[in-house]
Amino acid sequence: MVIGAGFTGLLAARVLAGRFDRVTVLERDELPSGAAHRSGLPQARHPHGMLARGAEIVEALFPGVRAELAAQGAPVFDFGAGFATRLPHGWAPRCPVGIEVQSFGLAHLEAVLRARVRALPGVRLRDGFVVDGLHLSADRRRVVGVMGHRRADPGHMPVRIAADLVVDASGRRSRLPGWLTAAGLPSPRRSEVPSPLVYSSRLYEVTGDQVPDWSVSFEMTLPPSVRRGGAAVTVDGTHRLVSLVAPGHELPPPRDDEALRRFAASLRSPHFAEVMERGRPMSPVHRCVVGGNRWFRYDRLRPRPGRLLVLGDAFCAFNPVYGQGLTVAALQARLLARLLTTAHDPGPLAYRFQRRAARIVLVPWLTATAADAGWSVEPAGRPARMTRAVLDVVLRRLPGEPGLYARFARVQNMVASPGVLLRPLLVRPGRRSGRAFRAGPVGPPREG
Repeated sequence: MVIGAGFTGLLAARVLAGRFDRVTVLERDELPSGAAHRSGLPQARHPHGMLARGAEIVEALFPGVRAELAAQGAPVFDFGAGFATRLPHGWAPRCPVGIEVQSFGLAHLEAVLRARVRALPGVRLRDGFVVDGLHLSADRRRVVGVMGHRRADPGHMPVRIAADLVVDASGRRSRLPGWLTAAGLPSPRRSEVPSPLVYSSRLYEVTGDQVPDWSVSFEMTLPPSVRRGGAAVTVDGTHRLVSLVAPGHELPPPRDDEALRRFAASLRSPHFAEVMERGRPMSPVHRCVVGGNRWFRYDRLRPRPGRLLVLGDAFCAFNPVYGQGLTVAALQARLLARLLTTAHDPGPLAYRFQRRAARIVLVPWLTATAADAGWSVEPAGRPARMTRAVLDVVLRRLPGEPGLYARFARVQNMVASPGVLLRPLLVRPGRRSGRAFRAGPVGPPREG
C-alpha cells in the first residue's frame, strides 16, 4: 500500500508492482484525468526540475516517458547550453557539458506517470481517500494496514485496509509522526534548517521573435549576501513559468503587478523582467512558502514498527530552490527496487531500506543546509561550515572556468560525486603546482 499518488508515490507503485500481486495507492485528492492542478499539490504551480540522474531512473522505470513529454512540448536540451544561470559572482559559462535534461510542468509529468501506473496489472489508484492512522499488530511490532475514510462520506465512516507493506509517500504534509504517537510509539527526531523564502509564480505565453534563447533561466540566492533570485522554466514551446524568490517580507503582494515587475527588474538577471514585459500572462500570480529543509530520522527510530517505510519529502524534504527533491525520490525508488529483488519478508526490507535511504539523503542535505544556514543567526555546525566554505570557493571560480563548471554540472545533476571538484579546487587557476587554495570567509558577491 502506498500513501500518496504524487511523483514519489507513483514511482513507488511502479517498483512495488514488480514484486507484489496487488498494489493500492491511496490519495486524498480527487485525481484529475489529465494535467490539471489539484489542491493537494500547490507547488505544481511553481517551477520544478529533474536532475539528469533522476531522469535516467524515471526513464528506466517508464521507458519512453521523456519522448512522451517531448511530444507534449517539453524541451530536451544540454544543461550547459540551455541553462542561463546567474551565479552570485557572475554568469555561469554557456557551453555544452554533455548532460541532457528536460524542462516540464510538474502537473504534466504526474499526469503522464499516473496514466502509466494505472495501466499496470494489479495496481489500483484509490483517490478521495483520507488516511487517518496506522493499523498495527497486537504486539505493535509491525504495521498491518491503515485506517481512513472517504472524503465524500459526510459521516467519515472508518475504513480499515490491510496491507503486507505500507509506504508513506505523502510528501511534506505527511501525518506519520502523529500516527506513531497516537499508536503509543515514539515519533522520529526531526532535523530542520528553515528558509524564509517565498515564491511568486506566473505562467506567460511568449511567441514569435520574443522567444528567449534559453530553456531555463535561474538566478541563485546565497544568504546572507544574495537574498533575492528567480527561475523561469520552459513548460512547452511558447510558455514560460516565471518565479520570483525572496524572503516573504521582501516580495511584493501577488496582486501588485507593477511592484512585481519592479522586483524582477531589480535582479541581476534581466530574463525574468523580459518575459514579464514581452509575454502575455496566462495565469494569476500564485504565492507559496518554500518551507526550508526538514529530515525526519526514521532511519534512527527505535523501536519502530516493521513493514513500514518512508520515501521522498515525507522522509527528507529539501528547500525546492535547489531542485534536488524529485531526483532524491527517484534514487530512493531505485533503492527499493534493488532491495525487493532479494527480499523474502517485508519486515526486514523496511529496516534495510530506511538506513540506506539515509545515505542517499546525506550529501544533498549537507549541500542545501550549508547554503540555507546563511539565513540563520545561529552558528552552523562544522559539516555545514566546511561544505559552505567549499561551495563559496567553487561559486567564485565558476564564471571564468568552463572546465570547472562542466564538473560542477555533473555534481549538480548527481551523475558524479562531489569528489570530482576537489582536485580543481586544490590548484589556483593558471598554476601547475599543487599549492593549496584556501577557502576564505564567505563575502558579498562581486558584480559582473
